[in-house]
Amino acid sequence: MADVKMMGPNELREYAKRGQREHDEVNKELERRWHSYDGFLPDMPFKSILDSSDDGE
Repeated sequence: MADVKMMGPNELREYAKRGQREHDEVNKELERRWHSYDGFLPDMPFKSILDSSDDGE
């Protein structure tokens, strides 16, 4: 199994489609990455790319 910390956004989306456990793991990693930019980006809440109505395609 691949490490989610090494996956790009498209890989994370595909991995999340496998099941709820993977989905939750990916969301946690995406939120960790989002918060790693605290202080660099405007103060906005985390919004997952997985749960948005627009799937990017």
